[in-house]
Amino acid sequence: MKNIFRGFKASINKCVGLVASLLFVAIFISPAFANFQVQPTTMDLGRNVKSGVFSVINNGGDKVDFQVSVKEWNQDEKGKDVYGDTKEIVFHPKIMSVEANSQRAVRIGLKTPPSAKEKTYRLFVEEIPTSKKTTDVEANKNIKAGLTIAFRFAMPIFVKPLQPQESYVLEKIEMSNGAVKAIVKNTGNVHIKLRTVKFGGKTAAGKEMYTKEVAGWYILNGLSIPYEAAVPKEICGQLATIEVSAQTESSNINGTLNVQKNMCAQ
Repeated sequence: MKNIFRGFKASINKCVGLVASLLFVAIFISPAFANFQVQPTTMDLGRNVKSGVFSVINNGGDKVDFQVSVKEWNQDEKGKDVYGDTKEIVFHPKIMSVEANSQRAVRIGLKTPPSAKEKTYRLFVEEIPTSKKTTDVEANKNIKAGLTIAFRFAMPIFVKPLQPQESYVLEKIEMSNGAVKAIVKNTGNVHIKLRTVKFGGKTAAGKEMYTKEVAGWYILNGLSIPYEAAVPKEICGQLATIEVSAQTESSNINGTLNVQKNMCAQ
């Protein structure tokens, strides 16, 4: 009986873990996954374009309520998104309902003029979940209040500078304890969007022994973002170089690290 109880308890714990994972993923999920979409996926404003419209499209069979907000968008030294309040973007509405198989507009306006550097924001469109009744009162007491899954989309808004300049460099490539790190610095005054960062390790004879591809993302102007990959100990000792390639949709930059034995995992 104790074994059965332990098995049942483990199953419950796994279910709770799964729900928590789903909640985490739902924060910034792809617009195609939910029953509603937000179009366009990004918006560019600037000197000649000071307003725009996002369309919130409900593809489902029920009415959906939404709350809308705009936040200033920055990044920390590890590339994590950081958001803050702003009064530089006006929008309407803040709360809205979209009937089944229909759409509504969210209007965006720029209050401040463009500057020497690109300014970045995100429009958040968040589903307001409808609470569902249950006849099992005791079971309902055991479910935390925050476990209702709601979808939230974060659409980038870019306010272009007066003279846009896109450029980026591999600021540093280093390796310690078997972990190779490439730091990509955005040296321009607009954002870049990396598709991928590729690592390739070769022996002194030029034989490729190691490859790893890390997904890229936005790097806002003036910021440096690290990309890391682990090199297995049994392979690291055979490598003479590790080549790094950081790629956007239209260009790529490359760099090489000469591998020393003391850089590998000991």
